[in-house]
Amino acid sequence: MNKKNYIPNGVSLKALIRKEFVRSALIPIAIIEILLLVLYFSINYYKDIKTKNTLLAEVKENITEISFRETQKINTELNQISDIANILKTNNERIFEHPELAEKPLIEPQFDIAQNGVIYKTIDNGGSSIYVSALNKMNPQLLKKLHFTEAFDPLYKNFTDNNELIVAIYINTWDNMNRYYPFIPNVWEQYEAAMNIPDFNFYYLADSTHNPDKNIIWTDAYLDPAGQGWMASCIVPIYKGDFLEGVTGIDITIDKFVHNILNMTIPWNGQAFLVDEKGSILAMPEGIETLFDLKELSSHSYEQTIKENTYKPDRYNIIKNDNIPASLKNIFEDKTHIQEIDLKENKYIISQEIIPETGWRLFFVIDENAVFQPVYELYTTGLWLGLGAIVFLILFYIPFFVYLLRKANKTAETITSPLTYLVEASTRMSNDIHSFKTRIESVGVREMDELSVNFNQMTEELQKLYQQMDDKINKTVDDLRTKDHLLIKQSRQAAMGEMIGNIAHQWRQPLNSIGVIIQNLEDAYEFGEMTEQYLKNNIAQIMNMLQYMSQTIDDFRNFFKPNKEKELFKVLDILQNTVTLVKSEFDSEHIAIQVDNTNNPVLKGYPNELSQVMLNLLINTKDVVKERALKQAKISISIEINEQLCSIFIEDDAGGIPSEIIDHIFEPYFTTKDMGTGLGLYMSQMIIEKNMKGTIHAENTQSGARFTINLPNIEDDAKE
Repeated sequence: MNKKNYIPNGVSLKALIRKEFVRSALIPIAIIEILLLVLYFSINYYKDIKTKNTLLAEVKENITEISFRETQKINTELNQISDIANILKTNNERIFEHPELAEKPLIEPQFDIAQNGVIYKTIDNGGSSIYVSALNKMNPQLLKKLHFTEAFDPLYKNFTDNNELIVAIYINTWDNMNRYYPFIPNVWEQYEAAMNIPDFNFYYLADSTHNPDKNIIWTDAYLDPAGQGWMASCIVPIYKGDFLEGVTGIDITIDKFVHNILNMTIPWNGQAFLVDEKGSILAMPEGIETLFDLKELSSHSYEQTIKENTYKPDRYNIIKNDNIPASLKNIFEDKTHIQEIDLKENKYIISQEIIPETGWRLFFVIDENAVFQPVYELYTTGLWLGLGAIVFLILFYIPFFVYLLRKANKTAETITSPLTYLVEASTRMSNDIHSFKTRIESVGVREMDELSVNFNQMTEELQKLYQQMDDKINKTVDDLRTKDHLLIKQSRQAAMGEMIGNIAHQWRQPLNSIGVIIQNLEDAYEFGEMTEQYLKNNIAQIMNMLQYMSQTIDDFRNFFKPNKEKELFKVLDILQNTVTLVKSEFDSEHIAIQVDNTNNPVLKGYPNELSQVMLNLLINTKDVVKERALKQAKISISIEINEQLCSIFIEDDAGGIPSEIIDHIFEPYFTTKDMGTGLGLYMSQMIIEKNMKGTIHAENTQSGARFTINLPNIEDDAKE
């Protein structure tokens, strides 16, 4: 034996001393510095998070205050419009009630009929334009109305000229007269010639059907027939007694909303937009247009007259537009006050307030990136400072570590040099201990001299013990080899015994079935029921069972072979073939087997092994029925298939599995039968999970037990 085999591969004492010096001197320093850096970056990160949370809370609080303040401001302005509408209502109803008291204008109006049949005012006398639909004819009563309603114009003019939100004030009457301020030249061309005014929303929303309480109404955004573009109107009914003479309206264009209401300065580059109570966007600035990929309809090119109500398209409705995130829709529907949502891969703070006067919603939108920009800059500065500290430490510690390593080498050399001679002597001894005659002499170092004396004594003892150790080692090796052969033999015998036990378990049922068929043949012969066809059918069943028994040997032999190839098979066919093997005996035991033949999926795997599993489950059910002395029982087998799995369900009505053992039935050698091996369900689980990459589990139902086998379908198998 070569003694060099006993030389350890550890480090030298010199290297160990140097290593320990480095470990005790350098590593603590490095760890401390790393911990300090980690602490610095952690504090920087923690400070960033806390600052963001604090800033976010402050922003939410501030935006809530701003949102409330701006909503109140808008509500006040809309209240002013509503107040003006009430004043106009009072004035107009008074004049309709007493037209004789109406003040005459300084310049008498002149009226004419255009070529398209529209009655209009020919000159601008400082008041409103007049349009009477071609559906009407000029008559004295109409002419009288045209003259006395001139008394409406002073208030129309005063409120329009002195309120920057108002773009126009008008009245539409039941007989299709429209008085509109400011004056519209060529008014007969602006409107549809034969327009029926009561059909439009700015009229019928205020009638008795839609507005029985005669209140002020705010319309949705619509396209103005008078040529002012997209707008919303504040309308109020004008009654003479119980008769609706007409509807007075105050127009505010979307453009006015944007410039006079939404053109506000919001901190953090925030944006605001206005939504009506149905979710339609009334007005939005450019920033919101970009966010929602919409272009505000603030103006309109009138290439033709407006013939019917024209509202904003559904894409301007945050509920109906599929491109607007559901989170924003939820905020609208739930009336959430403030929330964070994701829009276009960024996170935004959304605040909403309801305007009491109209029920409209004022939304504020703030990009969190704008809010956190100072935090990002501070965090980045902290990162650069940390990286600078790392660079400084590297530049400092490289020469420092070099210096310490040199000191460590020098110290190690001083300590280990006296041991060199002892190491060389021990090396020579280890090469040939029998012929080793060297004695270690004194080197003048007390500790080393004591070690030399001990070393010489140890050498003599080792030479005596070496031969004894050789003899013991050789004997021990022989004993171990004998034990190894015995263990291998026992292992093989145990494996063969397990295999034979499983084969016997699988053969028992076919043999019993064959015995039953043979007894039936004898009875059929005695009672004269034996026919050629009857004999052929029973012989065929026996041959099938014998073939199955033969195949069982091959299946068990191949079970542990890793190179078995999978094959395509139809699940229902395998189940029906398995049922056929046991049908005769199960019928004699009054056990009905029902197979649902709705699905017959094609899988890739080992059909014979699946048949063995099914046979194990069926036999276990039969044994339970016999053990519990049930007069009759039923087994239902069904198949379900989806994109991932094929599921096979075997369910009986035999009373179920006791709860105290249901979790152990798949364990090897676990059995409740007097003569059972405890391997049937264990082998079934091995086949399903190991060979067919599926799962099998058992559960109790109201009437019995149900086993579920899940197998990957052919598409999943092909992906492998």
